[in-house]
Amino acid sequence: MPSSTASSEDCTPEVSTAWMNWKDVFLQCVQPMLAVVLLLRFSSIVDEAGFPTTLMMVFFTFLITFVTGWSSCTVVSRKSSEVGFVKTMLAYSNTEFALSFSIVYLICLLTATSTFLTSAAEAVLHIFSTFSLELLDGATHDLRLVSSVLSLITLGLCLVRNRNARYVRTFIFALTCIAIALHLSSVMFRYGEYKMHRVSDRNAMIPSPPSDEINTVFSQLFPAGMCGLTILNIGSKLQNSAPRGAFVAITVSAGFYGAATILDYMEFFARTSHSNSTQTTEYNEFLSYIYTTVPMAIVVTLACVLSAVTTLKYCSVILQSLSRSNQCRCFLWLAKGYSKRDIPIRCLFILSTIQILISAIGSYDILCIPFTVFYLFAYALFNFYVFLVKLSDPEIPSPPTLVSLSIAAVCFLASIYTNRHLALFIALIFGISYCCLLYILRRESNDDGEECAKSMYPTVLEQMHELQQEPDSRRHYHPQILLLSGSPAARPGLVDFAHSITRGKSLLICGYIIPQDPCSRSYLLQLKIDKQINDWLRAREVNAFGAAICCTKQATGANILLQTAGLGRLRPNILMVGFKTGWEKQSKETISEYFQMLSNAFDKQVGLIVFRNEITGFDVTSSIRKNGAPINDDEDLAEYVDRV
Repeated sequence: MPSSTASSEDCTPEVSTAWMNWKDVFLQCVQPMLAVVLLLRFSSIVDEAGFPTTLMMVFFTFLITFVTGWSSCTVVSRKSSEVGFVKTMLAYSNTEFALSFSIVYLICLLTATSTFLTSAAEAVLHIFSTFSLELLDGATHDLRLVSSVLSLITLGLCLVRNRNARYVRTFIFALTCIAIALHLSSVMFRYGEYKMHRVSDRNAMIPSPPSDEINTVFSQLFPAGMCGLTILNIGSKLQNSAPRGAFVAITVSAGFYGAATILDYMEFFARTSHSNSTQTTEYNEFLSYIYTTVPMAIVVTLACVLSAVTTLKYCSVILQSLSRSNQCRCFLWLAKGYSKRDIPIRCLFILSTIQILISAIGSYDILCIPFTVFYLFAYALFNFYVFLVKLSDPEIPSPPTLVSLSIAAVCFLASIYTNRHLALFIALIFGISYCCLLYILRRESNDDGEECAKSMYPTVLEQMHELQQEPDSRRHYHPQILLLSGSPAARPGLVDFAHSITRGKSLLICGYIIPQDPCSRSYLLQLKIDKQINDWLRAREVNAFGAAICCTKQATGANILLQTAGLGRLRPNILMVGFKTGWEKQSKETISEYFQMLSNAFDKQVGLIVFRNEITGFDVTSSIRKNGAPINDDEDLAEYVDRV
């Protein structure tokens, strides 16, 4: 998500310990996994599918989530400097796949928001039915009305800044854990059966599928495994602790669902075996009805609204990032952000409107099917791409290639088995967007070199700004060397030694101090030498930059380079010079200037490297000849470099 401004809320994690970051990631991942399914439908799932099938579906769901989360953590750890889903995917993959996959994930999040709010509306209607209240018809029309109101509340929460959002999330998660404990204890001690009241679908746009089919039951369960790609949305300040928080969230959720499966099966077995104590059963059901049903419905409402706020924010930021990309200029009007936090208000209003229309389709039993199909297809795409990346770079710590390929194939087949029409729909969206982007990128690549250079400039400039704004806690030391080499062709050994230190992974600047006063003629010479230095470095495959200045004194020129070379955080922190061979034969002024260069490095508080090559030194100018005579003039040396 955008991090162009440093708010007070963004600064708190840097003061806190790593536990705070771990807790934030854990809560963002675990809350949606427990909020809906476990308290809304899980008892019905066990009754309809049976214990072995439910246990197998729970294992399959969380296995997919674990492998996908492992792959997501790999992406985050490799590109920890990127912020937001789209930027992380662009840094990890090619442009056409990153943007197409972002569109697919945008649809997944939008469907998830509608599913959460519809679930919250079902919980509200369950409370109404407890007190025999009806707004319109007690069925889908009431569900639409309540979900629309909750959608407006969710939109308002997304627009209002809450400094205590972390504590609110923690409080709601604590309530969710208490509700789950009450649910499991009611099953364990058998003082009644807890089930949410299902809303009638007589006014639904699409009739609910048969509840006894395995694909329908699996669709009701799979929303519990939606956090596989959530890590890619998390800001850069939390990405270092994202793997631990995500894996703990998946483990805790899997443990809860496994325990609920076993206890629900034991309760079902006990209910079918011992059905004779009618008076005690009625009293226990009354206790369950009063002490668990209504409070749990309130907890489900709060948890679902909180999850909907999170997914809607992610969705709006992804749409804003897609609009800001060069390939989506037609949606540029959606890219504008408001206030210092860069809030995508336009995206929020449009997505909220679409979400209300999706929620009007029907209840959770209907919306969970596109939710499951879209997420399964997204998981299949992501794991397949990680499989291809793993083949090209076996050293990355992603899941084994066969595991990623197997999970991708299983997710793809499961999406088709759940609903082949929806799977074909989301596949068409991905295919059309991928082909369109591929056509656009190929058309841009066929343009002239000037247009290609212009298209690269904004990206590089944006990355420079992001590097400059990177917090101190995440900055790592890199040896950035200013090498006083003169003409690199005159001291190739010194340049090669400096390049062996940086190895193209950090900054290397070859400084050339032309012993002339600045004038119009010297400026032309400077531009000529600067170009020739960079051409020579490129021909020698040395990843470095040339920097030529005009100054009569070497010490003064070195001081100027120390102050002005580089840009932003790409500034030299090491000064490297060659050893002054034959210093005892040099004049006092020459030795004084050399000593002053070394002193300037200490005054500037940068590192200093003095490299010595026995007696011969590094300067090979004396071996370079023109018409049989040694070259001593800078212009002649520049012409020699140009010929080389």
